[in-house]
Amino acid sequence: MTASDLREGKTSHINITKRVATSGIMVGVGLVLSYLNPFAYFTIFGARINPFAHVINAIMGVLVGIAFGLITATIIAALRFSLAIGSIHAFHGGMSGALVVGLFAYILWKKTPKYVELAALTEPIGTVFIGGTIAQLITPIGGIEGLFIWWGLFAASCIPGSIIGFIILLALKRANISRVDFFEE
Repeated sequence: MTASDLREGKTSHINITKRVATSGIMVGVGLVLSYLNPFAYFTIFGARINPFAHVINAIMGVLVGIAFGLITATIIAALRFSLAIGSIHAFHGGMSGALVVGLFAYILWKKTPKYVELAALTEPIGTVFIGGTIAQLITPIGGIEGLFIWWGLFAASCIPGSIIGFIILLALKRANISRVDFFEE
C-alpha cells in the first residue's frame, strides 16, 4: 500500500485491528489519568475540568482518525460519567473536540501530511465552541454571559490538553510512530 493509497482512504484489516487496540488502550489511559492523577480535574458549575481527556482526544484524532477518535472519546466520557469522575458535559465536550481534531487531521493528511500533528491544536475549536454551546443549552447559566462562562470553562480544560497532546504527538513522531502506522500496511 502506497502513501497515495493511504490518502485515498484504502485500508486493511490489520490497520483496523491496530486502531481498535490503540483505542482500547487509550480508553484505559484516559480513565486512569482522569481518576488517579490528583491534578486531573476540578469542578466548576458542575463541569469537571479535565485537561487529560483532551490530551487523549488530540492524540487519537490525529493517529487513528475521526471514527476511532470519536469512539474513544465517547467511551471515556461514558465511563467517567458512570464512575462519577466526569459530568454529563464530558460527552459533548470530548466528542466535539475529537470530531474536530479527526476532521482537521483528515484534511491535513490529504493536503500536507507532514503537518498532520497540527490538527491536535484544533481540539479547542470543537470543545469550546461546539461543546461549550451545547453545555449552555443543557445547563443554562444566565443569558449570553453564561455562554461565555461555559466557553471559558471548556477552554481552561481543552487548551492545555491539546497543547500537551500536540507535544506528545511530536515526541511519537520522533520515535517513528505516526498516523501512517495506523493506515498503512
